[in-house]
Parts: sequence; structure tokens; C-alpha cells
Amino acid sequence: MLEAWVDLGPLKDSPSTSIPGFNDRLMGWLPTMIEHQCSEGVRGGFFQRLREGTYPAHSLEHVTLELQELLGMPVKYGRARELKEDSSVYKVVVQYRVEEVARACLATARELVLAAMDDRPFDVAAEVVGQVVTGDAHQ
Repeated sequence: MLEAWVDLGPLKDSPSTSIPGFNDRLMGWLPTMIEHQCSEGVRGGFFQRLREGTYPAHSLEHVTLELQELLGMPVKYGRARELKEDSSVYKVVVQYRVEEVARACLATARELVLAAMDDRPFDVAAEVVGQVVTGDAHQ
């Protein structure tokens, strides 16, 4: 498991439903996340959570898992939990097969989530191919 402590700062109180276009961008860039059951336990569970309103750390968790999946390293387990009440710091934990790949995916996931929040373009395919070409994704 890879564990990251993420300080959301002012984004702590910014659910996915409060950021115009965020959900559409995220689901459009990574449509294969429809397979993420999340806590709902059904196909599309994570997308359901996005539509209901979930927080950036939770999105970071799922994007990190999905990027690993796109690199041919299927993983399923992840969690994002607030460290203490009224804190902007979350612990994000994701399963991995190769630690270096998971770290690269986490960094890319951070950039992707921020791009979706800021309505900036993001080329998922180029990022995934870039990780393979640079050798960050090896088994």
C-alpha cells in the first residue's frame, strides 16, 4: 500500500458538485472509472459518488488507481480518510503492484484532478504513454 497525506487547504470544503464541469471532465477523461464500485458496491459507484458530491482526496484515490489500471497493473483497493475532524489533511491509501509506478500515478493523478478543477486541458493518453516510455511503468 502507498500512503500519502494530502492537505486540501481551501479545497477541503469543495465537493465535486461545487466545481463547475469537474465531474464531466473527470468522467470524460477517465470513462473506464465506470468500473469503480466504490463504497456503493455497484458498477458506476464512484461516478454516483461524484454526482452526489465527494471531495478531492477521494477523487485523487480513484484516479491513482485508474492510472495504474491503464498501465496494465490492475489494483482495486484505496481509501481516503480525513485525519481528524475539521482538518484539511487526508490520508490517501492506494494498492499497488510496483511502488515507483504508484508514486508516478499519484503525482499524475494530482495534476489531473487539479486540471479538472481549474478547467485546464489534460491529455490522459499522453501522460500514460509518457510513464511507459520513461520507464516509470515496469512490472
